[in-house]
Amino acid sequence: MKMSVETSSICHSRSYTILAPGFAKWFGSDARALAQAFRRLGHTVLDVDEEDYVSWRPQGLGSKVTRRLFSGIWTSDYNRALSRRATASSYDFVLSFKGNSLHPQTVRQLLAAGKPVYNFYPDVSFQDHGPNIPLSLQLYDCVFTTKSYHGEPEIKQFKIKELKHVRHGFDPEVHRPVSLTSKLIEHYGADVSFVGCWSPEKEGRLLYLLRACPEILVKVYGMGWDYSSKEFQQRMGSKLRTGVFGDELSIVYCASKINLGLLSVSSSNPALRDQTTARTFQIPATGSFMLHEDTPEVRTYFADGEEVLLFDSNEEMVNKVRTALQSTGLREAISKRGYERCLHEPYDYSCAAQEILRYFRCQTADANEALTIGSARALGEDPTNLVTSAQRKSN
Repeated sequence: MKMSVETSSICHSRSYTILAPGFAKWFGSDARALAQAFRRLGHTVLDVDEEDYVSWRPQGLGSKVTRRLFSGIWTSDYNRALSRRATASSYDFVLSFKGNSLHPQTVRQLLAAGKPVYNFYPDVSFQDHGPNIPLSLQLYDCVFTTKSYHGEPEIKQFKIKELKHVRHGFDPEVHRPVSLTSKLIEHYGADVSFVGCWSPEKEGRLLYLLRACPEILVKVYGMGWDYSSKEFQQRMGSKLRTGVFGDELSIVYCASKINLGLLSVSSSNPALRDQTTARTFQIPATGSFMLHEDTPEVRTYFADGEEVLLFDSNEEMVNKVRTALQSTGLREAISKRGYERCLHEPYDYSCAAQEILRYFRCQTADANEALTIGSARALGEDPTNLVTSAQRKSN
C-alpha cells in the first residue's frame, strides 16, 4: 500500500497515545480496524472495550432477558472503569467510538482532565442507538462522522461544536482474499449473498430478488432477521443464517459469486439514508464481486461497470444479478479492478486515522500559538516574530 510523504511525516514526527473508549477488540470490528490503523501509523491506542462489560450479541431468550435486566448495571460498571483508566493513564487525546454506552457525565469527566475529547461516529443517525449519544454530542470537542449527509441540521439539533467527515474503510488484516477448500465452498458458496443486520428496506429488496429469481441460491447472514416476514423466512429456510465476523466474513464474500451492498435507512428519520457503508470497501478488499446500491458517493470511490456494478431499483438489481451470473469473466474482471482500487488508494481506515491526527495536530498547534501570543503580550513584547517562528517550525 502506498504512503504519501505527508502521511510518513505524521507517522514519524511524533507518536501519540489515544485513550479509546468503546473500541471493540474483536477481530473484524470497525473499531479494531481504526485502532489498528493508528497503530500502523506509529501510535498507541489504550482501548477500553465496552463489550467487556455490556453484552451486545445475546442469542437466546434467557440472555436477552438478562441483558434487559442488567444492562444498566453493566453500563455503569463500564463508565466507572473508563474513569479509573483515564485517571491512571497518560494519553494525548480521547477518541470515543460511537459512544452509545458512554454517559454524558463521564464525557464531562474526561473533558475536565484538559485533554481533547473526540467522537468517531459510523452510523446513519445520531438518534438510533440510545439516549447517551444525542445527549453527549454537544460535549465533544469534535465529532468525526462517516456520513457525508451529516451537516448543519445535525450541528444545530445536537449543538455539535465541530463536525468533520471521514471515510469508512476495510481492515487489511481481516478483509483480504482467502483460499477456499471444497468443503468451505460447499458450505458457504452462493449465487448471491448478503451480510448485514435486518431492516424492512433490506428485506424488501431481498424478497423481490427471491420472488423474481427462485432458481438462484441466495444466502443471508446477520442479526435481527428473526424480525423478517414469514414469507421471507419460509423462502430462505436454512439459508438464513446468524451473523459472520472476522475471517468467516471474508470466507462468505470470497465464496459468493455476487455480494450485495445494501444500505441502511435511519429508523428515527427515514430521510437519512446511507450513501456508503463499511461493506462498500470490505467486499472488494477481499477480491470479491460487489453489486451495490447506486449513490453519488459510491461513484466517487468506484467506477460503475469497471470496479463494481451499481443498481438503482429492484428491477435493475435483478437484471444485473442475472447478467453477472451468466458471465464469470465479467465478475472476475470487475473484482480484480475493485480489489486493486482498494489497495491503491488505499481504502482502509488509515485515511480516517490520518484525518483525526491531522485535526488534533492542527488544534494543538493553534493552542500553542495562542499561548505564545498571550505570553508575549503579558511580557510587553511584540508577538509577531514569535508566531512567525512557530509557524516555520510547524511547517
